[in-house]
Order: sequence, then structure tokens, then C-alpha cells
Amino acid sequence: MLEAGKWLCGVVVLMTAISFSTIVQAQMLRPARAVYDLQLNQDRESKGVDAAKARLVVELIEDCSGFIFNQAFISNISTGEGPDLIGEMQASVWESRDGRALRFNLLNKINGKVVEQEQGRAKLGGRAGGNATWRLPKARELALPRGTLFPVSHNREVLAQAMAGSRGFEIPLFDGSNEAGYYHASVFIGAPFSGKDSGKLSPADQPSWPVRLAYFHYDNNLGTPEFEVGFTLYGNGVVDRLSLDYPEFGLTGHLVDLKYLDQPDCE
Repeated sequence: MLEAGKWLCGVVVLMTAISFSTIVQAQMLRPARAVYDLQLNQDRESKGVDAAKARLVVELIEDCSGFIFNQAFISNISTGEGPDLIGEMQASVWESRDGRALRFNLLNKINGKVVEQEQGRAKLGGRAGGNATWRLPKARELALPRGTLFPVSHNREVLAQAMAGSRGFEIPLFDGSNEAGYYHASVFIGAPFSGKDSGKLSPADQPSWPVRLAYFHYDNNLGTPEFEVGFTLYGNGVVDRLSLDYPEFGLTGHLVDLKYLDQPDCE
């Protein structure tokens, strides 16, 4: 039977790949709200899943102290082994402008029942790395390795590496997932696409790259990722053509609404 709680818990880190940026040289992020519709990927085998559809809303808000990264994911999964699984995930992180402090909250429900709730904070230091502390679901502390990035900083790095012509990199990523602790994220960046994109909301005046990320649990010795995500990344940071791949099944989706938000005057 499909472990619905397990794959839903992975959504929050998958979505750290989706954000928006403006001046790449300064690695600044542009506040925005994006909406994606997703459905079952018919091009791959789905174990125990007959049908699936979902809507993802991602919102990046900026203030003079840092960034607020909100996510909402609503899904309907049909397994053929009982009633549909209705998932509702809400997650929010605040990250300081220097990328050294993080506060995180996560609430996960399946068919109206809470299956996961997380709350805590994390800090990064110098050579010693950093540490994360959970208040929910239970008190816990975890050391973070040197070089760890939080979600917004990770987004900046992916775009900066693409603009610089890099074909990929690996780095520890922490977003507050209690089950994972943190991930080793492997980022693969393809050659820039040529020609203009015909997507309804795609920025035709921007360069674009195919990007693929694989997430490995920090103590995974098998060499198999927990899940993967692919997308098209544009030079202004807009993401489209999502591909979310879990062990049991996959989802594909596209951008259906995009609204840029105001930036603060922090002089």
C-alpha cells in the first residue's frame, strides 16, 4: 500500500527548488506568488496509484530582516485500495538575509488527520557548521555540517551556478524536515535551451536551463535518492514544467498563475 504520509513529508523540501530572483549578480530574490497544477505522470510506472492531481502554491515575501517562504500543497491520490487520500500540507520558513538563521513550521494532514507537525529553528556558524533545534514533534537537536544551506540560500546558489555555466554541484540542505534531518542535495544543470519558450507564463526574454535535483537522506548509504525534482529554470528565477518523482509514483505540472509582489525599501 502507498505510504501517503511518507511522500507528503517530502513535498516541503522539493519545493525549496522553486523561487524567484531578480539581479543575479547581487543574488537578490524577488518576492512573488506562483500557482502550479500537477497530475500523475503517465510516462512512468506508478506503484499502487491509479490517479493523482494536486495544486501547489508557493509564496516568497521579503522584509528588511529576511525572507518568508510559504508553501501550500493540496492533493488527491486514488490508490484503488479504499477511499482517496486527500493531502493538505502547509509549510513556512523564515530565513535571515545573511542565510545564517532559520525558523520553520510544517503542518501535514491526510483526510483531515494531522500526520506531521514540526516547529523549530536552526543557525549556521563558521567552521563548526551549525545546529538545528526542534520544539515539535518532540524536543530534538541535530548538528549541521559545514557548508549547509537553508532553502532561500539554496535557491540563490542554483540560479547563480546556472548563470555561471556550471553543470552541477552537491551541498547539504536543511529545511526543517524532522524525518530527514538534512539532505545531501545533488543538483544537475543542463545546457541552456535555445530559442524562445511558448509557455503561457514563461518569460520569453530570459535564458533557461533544465535542472534536476536528487535528495539523499544524510545517513543514506545506499546511493538511492529519497526523491527527485526536475524543472525548467529561467534567468529571472521563474520555474516551470515541474517533475516530482517519488519511489512509488511521479507528478508533472506547470505554472498556471504568477504574481510578483512588492519589495521593501530597506535603506
